[in-house]
Amino acid sequence: MKNVFLVVGLVIASFVAYNFYSASETPNTDGIITDVDPTDYFISVQATPISDYVVSLVVTTNIPLPVEVMAGVSAKGLAPTDTFIGVSERIKLTSPEQTIELDGRPENLPSGEYTADVTFYPRWGAENGTEQAKTIQHEIIGAVDVTLSGSGENRDQADQRNVAQKWVMENVSVGTAWNEDQFVQRMGPFEKSASTLNLHDAFFFPEADMTIVVSRVNNTVATWRFGEATH
Repeated sequence: MKNVFLVVGLVIASFVAYNFYSASETPNTDGIITDVDPTDYFISVQATPISDYVVSLVVTTNIPLPVEVMAGVSAKGLAPTDTFIGVSERIKLTSPEQTIELDGRPENLPSGEYTADVTFYPRWGAENGTEQAKTIQHEIIGAVDVTLSGSGENRDQADQRNVAQKWVMENVSVGTAWNEDQFVQRMGPFEKSASTLNLHDAFFFPEADMTIVVSRVNNTVATWRFGEATH
């Protein structure tokens, strides 16, 4: 009889042990990390230039997904008061490791050192995400430096161009008086040519990459264009 009880006890103990270890080895299949404190969430970034203007970013994160982030490439060391040189895009992350590409060609990014960063903003990043992601109350940033060949011009040249273009956009419109000295001071030297508009001249400013078309009749601005133009 003692042997019977012993066998039964061993069977029960084996069954309990099997269930315990089976439960502990069952993976979490809902895709949610449940044992990470919100302060331990991270974003890491690897950046590789794949052309003069395009950067490939490999983004790794343990934030519960999906979330939206702001991914960008900006000139290294920009101060808050500097004219922005870079490109940024709102991106949806759907996997713990995701590759995205940012193209700086539309912004004609200059050559130089840049910072590639990916930032989660709690105000809107988890708006369509999980309840767990919505508990995050702080920004999460991953950043790394990268070098771009860009347009071939340097950052100082790009700064000068951006400042000049901003001045034109904010201060010059149809009917603005043409003051050659003032425009040269703001935009650098010009190349003058006849405009395709009757009785007009075109002043192309290479440093600003803009053209100002001026009426010969009343000496006022008729229009302005980005790049070199005759009308």
